[in-house]
Amino acid sequence: MTSIKDSPTSIKDSLTSIKDSLTSIKDSFTSIKDSLTSIKDSFTSIKDSPTSIKDSPTSIKDSLTSIRLSTNVPIIYLTGA
Repeated sequence: MTSIKDSPTSIKDSLTSIKDSLTSIKDSFTSIKDSLTSIKDSFTSIKDSPTSIKDSPTSIKDSLTSIRLSTNVPIIYLTGA
């Protein structure tokens, strides 16, 4: 008779264990999703890098022009050319 009395508790514990397992699986999928998002963002960053590199010389030229205009120093002295 003791085993029948303990049965509801055992069932409750089993259900709690199943719930915890499902929560763990959900957390794992969330982690996988976050990792995939991070990888996607990395590829997007890599894809955008050539544009950023291509724009760098223009940005440097604009910066040197700005320095030249603010200091009246010819750009040839700043670049060493």
